[in-house]
Amino acid sequence: MKTEKLTDSLSPQQYQSLTEVWEYIAATHSDLPAYTCLGKTLTYAEIDRLSSCFAAYLQQHTCLQPGDHIALQLPNVLQFPVAFFGALKAGLVVVNTNPLYTAHEMQHQFIDAEVKAIIILENFCDKLQAVLPKTQIETVIVTRLGDLQAPVKRLLVNTVIKYVKGMVPKYDLPQTIDFTRALASSGEAKPVIPPRAGDDIALLLYTGGTTGVSKGAMLTHKNLIANMMQLSECMSRAGSSRQERMLISLPLYYSYPLMLLLTNWMRGGTTALVSNVRDTALIAEEFDRFLPEVFVGITPIFLALCEDPLFPQLSFKELQYTICGGAPLNEPAAMRWREITRSPIAQGYGLTEASPVVTFDIDMQSRTGYLGKPLYKTQVRIVGDEGEPLPANTRGEIQVKGEQVMMGYVRQTERGLFPFTLDGWLRTGDIGRLNSEGALEFIERQAEVIKVPGFSVYPSEVEAVVSTHPSVLQCAVIGIPNEEGYQRIKLFVVTHDRRLTRRQVRDYCRQRLTRYKVPELIEFRNSLPHSASGRLLRARLLRESEIDSS
Repeated sequence: MKTEKLTDSLSPQQYQSLTEVWEYIAATHSDLPAYTCLGKTLTYAEIDRLSSCFAAYLQQHTCLQPGDHIALQLPNVLQFPVAFFGALKAGLVVVNTNPLYTAHEMQHQFIDAEVKAIIILENFCDKLQAVLPKTQIETVIVTRLGDLQAPVKRLLVNTVIKYVKGMVPKYDLPQTIDFTRALASSGEAKPVIPPRAGDDIALLLYTGGTTGVSKGAMLTHKNLIANMMQLSECMSRAGSSRQERMLISLPLYYSYPLMLLLTNWMRGGTTALVSNVRDTALIAEEFDRFLPEVFVGITPIFLALCEDPLFPQLSFKELQYTICGGAPLNEPAAMRWREITRSPIAQGYGLTEASPVVTFDIDMQSRTGYLGKPLYKTQVRIVGDEGEPLPANTRGEIQVKGEQVMMGYVRQTERGLFPFTLDGWLRTGDIGRLNSEGALEFIERQAEVIKVPGFSVYPSEVEAVVSTHPSVLQCAVIGIPNEEGYQRIKLFVVTHDRRLTRRQVRDYCRQRLTRYKVPELIEFRNSLPHSASGRLLRARLLRESEIDSS
């Protein structure tokens, strides 16, 4: 299934790298507002100047070379776009890192990605301290939440965060670099932007991918530019105007909100960032202040805002439409959101390995599972168990081919990771069907991947951590569906130690896993079901749990 011709004036072939796109955007929209956060707004020209200062510092004051990897471990603050574009201008590869990671998770990613530098929010430096000696990181740049705000507000925000709210744990990281001083130290020096080809890697995004094992998807400049152009074209056909106000209520270390940020940047729009995306009141406050024309969220955020007694009283007259991602929006939530905001909802299908957008519902039908047609120059097919293409309205595995599809995973050959077919199709592992009109209907996203509000949890990752406990012989993790359309994480444990308690297991997980990955339910068993080939039968465990709870 292919889509119709791209109508935007830009095309992926015009530019070799994101820095070339940036030069065009900065020149075209220099005086327009680009990003706003905590009440502070920076224009395209200001972002251009600050990111050039950061790039010049990286080139002149560190040992980093083009192609080296730099981690960004930041929440949604103005420092993010400055550091992101600055790193690309210096010719580096950005490794987007979840600030909620535990020290254990940080160590795995930094080692796997061969990270040599990091820019990190001060609040997370204690975890970095614990793992830094085990990594290749030599350059540590520290920023604070209020950096890039006006001087008085910067002092106020940083003081409150550290001393009043106590949100900055003690840490000892010698020879760190202060972000604001790094920007100031380069003065008016300009970076020497190295040439980058379209097939050069621009971004490493870690994902459970199609097998449930955490790994880095290598996204090239060409991949990201293509997806920006594709998504922009869809937004235009949906009636969206350029230079619009977009409010993103999701963390930028995930591919979906990051691509929308880049796309809105390319279109000359203004993007509002919410520094704490888990704070519904803060999202509502920013909604009221910013009056977005486009709102970006996920089902739990929509539901939480609708339950807020003050949110329905806000003005929604500027809101053109809402974009929902992460997981398909269920119809009750969609109805409630439309009832309050009068906003149509656009959904799409994607995965990190595809930069991430594959399909987009420009008709905004908001039907459960209906995710629109493939983007321009994107092919989607449904295949059977033997890889044979299936006809319309037939359920099978979703496979994707297009310019936005990643180069591959980090060290995929040596690890035996082969996500592509022999003829170049990306095997998603997701189940769906194409209807008679060529639109994708999603059925199930990797049956064993657990969906909790806002996040995906990969059972094998949790099991790998639990299995390191000295008293655990075997373990298995499944998701138990709840009434909101998500799942509760359930852990099964086989142990030789009868004194081992659920609390001890949960505490062990809390020390090594991000909070949303910690199992809510724990059950001890004498054995776990396996197939004749030794494969763990998670589906059987799920069925048994449903029977036990009935």
